[in-house]
Amino acid sequence: MRLPKSVQEIAEVIGHEKALWLVRQLPPCGKRDRRRNLYVPKPNNLTTNHKLVELLGWADAMSMCEAIGPKTLQPSLQYYDRALDNRDILTLKDKGYEVSQIAREKGCSEKWVQNVISARDMHRAGYDALVIAHALRISVLAIGCILDIDVPESSEPVKRNPPPKPPSPQFDLGF
Repeated sequence: MRLPKSVQEIAEVIGHEKALWLVRQLPPCGKRDRRRNLYVPKPNNLTTNHKLVELLGWADAMSMCEAIGPKTLQPSLQYYDRALDNRDILTLKDKGYEVSQIAREKGCSEKWVQNVISARDMHRAGYDALVIAHALRISVLAIGCILDIDVPESSEPVKRNPPPKPPSPQFDLGF
């Protein structure tokens, strides 16, 4: 399963599980509760009392510094965790709950519940994750997390902007 880009960069160095654990250990920063900051220094500036060493240990911290540093990262798992929570929708549907009951229990709209269920049905029918994402207007990453499938990295947004309006005709007024 693909992680958000901000976390994937870390996971490529220290592994999937350690990256998830590390991001969840970071304290909130700033006005937004979901914002996390992680400074990765140059390898020669890493000290034994650095927060990265405290969290990961010397070897993994040094690997991060060599691969990423110096850089300030703002990793976020907000949407990833929300997508993981949406797996419960499928579990409840399998237990025989109605769409309206699931929506009330999960605190979301019936349309969202139906979209999640439709995504699974489309996947079972053999549709590609990108097709499902565009049909239901759910991000490809969310589809991957909800259905626990590997999805390609998409460079194109799910909700495309409409084409620009043609310019209004201009008439020469002879001035």
